[in-house]
Amino acid sequence: MSPRILFLILLCVIAFRAAGQLTPEYNKSTHAETVYGIRTDYGTTVVHTPAVKSIGGARPIGFGFEYSKQAKDSATYHLCSAFPRVGLQLQYYHYFTPILGSSLMASYFIQPVYRLNDRFNFFYRASVGFSYSDNPFNPNSKIDTLNQNYSLRINPYLQITSGFGLRLSQHLSLDASGEFNHVSNGNVKRPNRGLNWLTASLSLVYNPNESVLPKYHRVHDKYWVGRPWNYTIGAMYVAKQDYAGSAAAYQRMYAAGGFIEASKQIGRIHAFVTGVQVYYNDLKIDAPNPAISYSPLKHSALLAGVYVGHEFLMGRFIFNQIIGTYITPHPAIYTNLFHQHSLRYLFDRHWQAGFGLKAHESDADFICLNALYRL
Repeated sequence: MSPRILFLILLCVIAFRAAGQLTPEYNKSTHAETVYGIRTDYGTTVVHTPAVKSIGGARPIGFGFEYSKQAKDSATYHLCSAFPRVGLQLQYYHYFTPILGSSLMASYFIQPVYRLNDRFNFFYRASVGFSYSDNPFNPNSKIDTLNQNYSLRINPYLQITSGFGLRLSQHLSLDASGEFNHVSNGNVKRPNRGLNWLTASLSLVYNPNESVLPKYHRVHDKYWVGRPWNYTIGAMYVAKQDYAGSAAAYQRMYAAGGFIEASKQIGRIHAFVTGVQVYYNDLKIDAPNPAISYSPLKHSALLAGVYVGHEFLMGRFIFNQIIGTYITPHPAIYTNLFHQHSLRYLFDRHWQAGFGLKAHESDADFICLNALYRL
C-alpha cells in the first residue's frame, strides 16, 4: 500500500473519539480513564525506490512518551466493538546514518483495543502529526545531496501500529508491537521520495485506575438502513507548490475547481460514495528534455475525473477515500488512475470544510483545501 494512501487513511483517527458522543443512538455512560506510557523502538529503513538506495542498511532506534485517555464505557463499545484509546505521543528517532540524521515527532493517535480475556488484548494504532528532522536535502552539501527522502525540516508524519498487550498487574501492562513509519511533505517541495521505516517496539503502560477491560455484549441494530442518499457539492483549491525546476517537468502555480458527490450509509460508520470532479490545473511546463521518456506537453489544463469510494462516518467528521479515472487528457508523468483521501468537518447539517491529498500510485500530486455544502 502506498505511504500516501496510509497517510490520509490515518487522518480519520483525529476525530474518532467524537463518534460515541455525537451519534444519537448511544450516550456515554462513564468518563475515559487517563493512561501514561513509555516506549522504545528498533527497526530498519525501507528502500522503496532506487532514488533512496543510499539509506539501505540504516537501523533507526527510538524512544517515546505518551499521554492518553482509555474509553471503557458500554456506549463506545457498542458503537465500534472496541475500547478506543486516544492521546498524544512524543517520539525521538536516530537513524544511524549521516544522510538522514535524526527526527523528533509529535503526533495524535487513536488505538482501538480489543479484549481477548482478562490478561490479553489486541490493538492497532494510527498516529498522525509532524516531525522535525535535522538533515534535509541540501544542494550545497555532498552528503546531504544523497538525502532524496525529505527536503524540509518540518514534515507531516504518520505511523501505523499493531500488536498485543499483556496485563502485568492491576495498573501496569506491557505492549509488544510492530510499526510502519512515514515522513513526507506531500510534494510541497522536492526532492520528496518519502522516508519509510519499520520498527519493533515495547511499551510499558500505566493506568492509575485499573488496566483490565470490562466484558460487554454488543447490541446488533441497523438504524441506518432507512436513511436516504446524501448529495454534496464542493469546491477545491490548491496553492502554488515548490517543484524543483527541470527535474520535475511541471511546476504547479495553482489549481481550483469543484466536485459533486452522492453517498449512502451502508453501516454503523461506513458509507458508499461516488462522484465527479472538475478543476483547472495551472502548470508551468519546462522545456522538453530528451533525457526523459514522457512528453511534458501532453496534458489538458482542465482536468475531469469520475470516482467511487468509501467514507468513515465519525460524528461531525467524515473521512473520504476514493479511487477514480480521468476522462480528460492528464499530465503524462501520472497514470490515468488516481486516489484521493479527504478529512471533512461538519459545522451543521449542510456546511462542511476540510482538506485532502490526491496521488497517483505512490506519487503525491497535491494537497487541497475543500469547502462543501450538503443538499
